[in-house]
Amino acid sequence: MNNFDGSGFESGDVMRTTITFIVEKDGTISGIKADGKDADFNSEAMRTIRSIKGKWVPAKINGQPVRSYFKFPISMKFDN
Repeated sequence: MNNFDGSGFESGDVMRTTITFIVEKDGTISGIKADGKDADFNSEAMRTIRSIKGKWVPAKINGQPVRSYFKFPISMKFDN
């Protein structure tokens, strides 16, 4: 959240998007997509997810890491 730049958004409405991506076996992420009505909000949400430092913890089946699908809904209201 600290990396999200909301300075360009002046809407009093709640802005929403859903970020989806794949967490690979090695903890990296790929295939980031955003599904929201505002293209700028989608772009900033994807940029913020990409800026997360470190690796994600991959899912495991029988103790073995596997690729997994991650879905992250985001809702924000800006009071600029």
